[in-house]
Amino acid sequence: MSHGVVLYRGSLKGCNYDCSYCPFSKHRIGQKELQRDRQAWLRFVESVVKTEVSDDYQGFMVTPYGEALIYPWYWEGMAALSREEKTEVVGAQTNLSFALKESLDYFEKSGGKLEKLRLWATFHPEMISPENFARKCIQVWKFGITVCAGAVGKPENLALVQKLRSLLPQEIYLWINKMDGLGRDYTEAEKASFLEIDPYFWQELIPVLADGRQCRERLFVESDGRQRSCNIGRVIEGNWYDKKTVPKKEADGGAGFWHCTRKFCSCYLAYGGRSDFINQVLFGPYPVFRIPRRPRAVFLDIMGTLIPEENMTEKRKGQKEPEISVRTKLAVQTLAREGAKLFWATTLPIREAKSCCREIGQYFSGGVFAGGAHILADQAGQRREYFYRLECGWLSRLEDLKSKFGFRILEYRDKEIRYKLTLLRPEGRDWSGQEAVQVMEALEPQYRGKVRWILEGRCLQLVAKEATKENGVRMICEWLGIALSEIAAAGDSPEDQAMMGLQI
Repeated sequence: MSHGVVLYRGSLKGCNYDCSYCPFSKHRIGQKELQRDRQAWLRFVESVVKTEVSDDYQGFMVTPYGEALIYPWYWEGMAALSREEKTEVVGAQTNLSFALKESLDYFEKSGGKLEKLRLWATFHPEMISPENFARKCIQVWKFGITVCAGAVGKPENLALVQKLRSLLPQEIYLWINKMDGLGRDYTEAEKASFLEIDPYFWQELIPVLADGRQCRERLFVESDGRQRSCNIGRVIEGNWYDKKTVPKKEADGGAGFWHCTRKFCSCYLAYGGRSDFINQVLFGPYPVFRIPRRPRAVFLDIMGTLIPEENMTEKRKGQKEPEISVRTKLAVQTLAREGAKLFWATTLPIREAKSCCREIGQYFSGGVFAGGAHILADQAGQRREYFYRLECGWLSRLEDLKSKFGFRILEYRDKEIRYKLTLLRPEGRDWSGQEAVQVMEALEPQYRGKVRWILEGRCLQLVAKEATKENGVRMICEWLGIALSEIAAAGDSPEDQAMMGLQI
């Protein structure tokens, strides 16, 4: 599950580096400007510490124009934020030019929690060699700080970036940003080379359509408190220091607050800060920090997650097979290539799950099916399978309700084991919770406590009380010897909440 994160950009518009392409390297910062920036940042920090604004944000990231971490007040502020119990992560984008030991000493003396610190480090070939940048990254990593490194994918710098990748340990992810202003598409050879360095580089090559509904858990705040949905958002949505205009996630689910006028999310801070399930699976609950999750096992819902609900509607109408997006296909392929074991977690029976996901089925090794009633792990020729027996008495008691509620009964069995019943209504006739209760009350009393129901539109599904996605995930992890701290899970319905709560 994703968590709320605030991106903060101070008033700094200068840098200690002098890269030829960067406008901020030309600006020389005066003392008054530095003082204004310090006051603005510490005001923001104080507002969080004193909980003067929304308590819905647990992550804070400094995204400056130029370099912020050469100034001690940023370390002071990050330390204060990290001390807060509600804060889970805090960090910044940086060129790593700050004095590491002195800065970290100051951070810790200010009460900072190193385990909460995240650094996004950018390699600038004009200013530093791959050897020296790699050495700095490794020093940061050895201090116990979670760090990623990266560079712009400039074809002329390919050899330098390849050298950097060879010098970094595999634990440090090296990302590649697509080069703006290249004036042409990357060649296939260039794409392949950059993908070899960064297995997630494909995200930079596929346009991501803007969708304000996916931005409800992040906020971009300027030095004066003006806020918007993200760093490229054009619409100002109130002020951080005005409590009435800071979005609350529980209000309307956060939907409708942001008014995005962009056509595409054109940079990582924009698309990487969204709550898309791909971001959560690949980069964890705070994907904007660009730290890969690298789970050993991944459990993915199908309807509404792997396949958008509107595409499933087309499938129900029999018009075509539901489509899986290119981004989803590439995410699945990348996870599999990096060694993650992939499993479905769905209310669908196994045959329908495989039919819906035919394009990516070869990457999956079973899963949790029928809402948790059927569990299968098929790894390297070793197959383990379990069914929760559904004990609900004679079906005649349900048959008596068919004319009243207008449904037909689909029964799912494995040999003599009945594991699921679906009471299916015609298109356009969804079940209500009250009707589901009436169906359950029609069961013989001794069975009512042994059955739970799953309500999905026109499908009322009955399974054993113990049959849940959560229990199915636990069972597969126990079979394979995988700790729950090593998994990722994604879904979009109440059925998925407990399963997603297993991931740490």
